Amino acid sequence: MLLTVPSFPATQAGTLTVQTTSLLGNLLYENTRTTRFRKESLGRAAAGWHYDVTLTDFQQTEPHGMAQLDADALALRRQLRLETDATGQLLRVTNKEQLRTHWAALRPQLLRKYQHSADITPGMIAGLGQVLDEEGHLEDVLRQGVEYGTLFPALYGQLYNETPTPGPARVIARFLANADLPMTTLVQRKLAVPADVAYGITVEGKLNGAEYPAEAVRHALRTMTDQQALDTTLRLEHRESYEFDEQHELRHAARFTVYGVPGIFMTKTICTLTAHPA
Repeated sequence: MLLTVPSFPATQAGTLTVQTTSLLGNLLYENTRTTRFRKESLGRAAAGWHYDVTLTDFQQTEPHGMAQLDADALALRRQLRLETDATGQLLRVTNKEQLRTHWAALRPQLLRKYQHSADITPGMIAGLGQVLDEEGHLEDVLRQGVEYGTLFPALYGQLYNETPTPGPARVIARFLANADLPMTTLVQRKLAVPADVAYGITVEGKLNGAEYPAEAVRHALRTMTDQQALDTTLRLEHRESYEFDEQHELRHAARFTVYGVPGIFMTKTICTLTAHPA
């Protein structure tokens, strides 16, 4: 099966839901983010397409701390103009000047709101806008994030069958302090699919040991726990599923990731996407 980019991508509406559970020692964090979106094709790009992705609604269950600050900064991602490459992966954001204008107006509002907060510092607020400063930084954040990584999964232009073949790399950014968690993937066609689905693809991710910063992670965890003999072996499970219609439009997707060091920390993320013609 050759999965090609749709001849003219249709305008879609849909929902992205991300459930996150994190455990650090005895500290538990849980949050469910539900985003409704509209994805509209604006025409061909050099290798892929131009899209307008508008967030029409956003809700989450965690109302405090960084989760609330992120919700307050929704204006920075409410409408993104995006360009994709030949695989369907997000290549660049083309309306950054508009986003910088939004940020210039939003930053003083956030500073006033959180000026007496014990949890949110001015540095944390400034960090939200720093993704707009360095070329390519915002794109990296979006590609490595769960929502846009699922919406633009870089799977087009490839042949898929029942035999697993190497797929696109995956990265969990800053999974521990400033360390990234890199993965290699294997991709294969899924034969058993629902009646309204023409093509199914599964992706399995494994730790990329060649690029994993094992020593930095070991040092960070042993410093954090003050246990120099601590076993810092990371456990990781990562799976993805994508379903496309006859026009090769993505209709359903799911991601499951869990990683951690037993007895120290654990993070689990479940993402689901449903999309339909708008």
